[in-house]
Amino acid sequence: MRNQHQKQFLKRVLTSRGIIVFEVLIIAFLLIGISKEIIRRVSLRQEITTLEKQITELESQNRSLGEYVASINTESFKEKEARKRLNLQKPGESLLILPETKSLSNETPENSISNSIGKGKSNPLRWWRYFFTSST
Repeated sequence: MRNQHQKQFLKRVLTSRGIIVFEVLIIAFLLIGISKEIIRRVSLRQEITTLEKQITELESQNRSLGEYVASINTESFKEKEARKRLNLQKPGESLLILPETKSLSNETPENSISNSIGKGKSNPLRWWRYFFTSST
């Protein structure tokens, strides 16, 4: 009888309103904590993927900059830059600058020859026309 009395007491205590409210509060706090942890993990995964993309982009930039540095350290690049920026030239070499031809809106026979020498043609063809076509 005592055993049955203890069971009834335990049943009354567990089904009382105060204990049920307490159990619901505990479950609510646990669910809130778990949901916050899930949200934090999702945001960390997104940040990790973003950082991994940045890593691959920076590695490709690093490779291209390494290749650029390697090309800068070559003698041919140094010579080309010296010629371009400092107007240097090798002994016995001379510089020839051709004037740019401009396209005019009202073409005359004199302008048509100079326009045919102009842009859009291959360089050897431009030289040929420059030296061997008469401009008169």
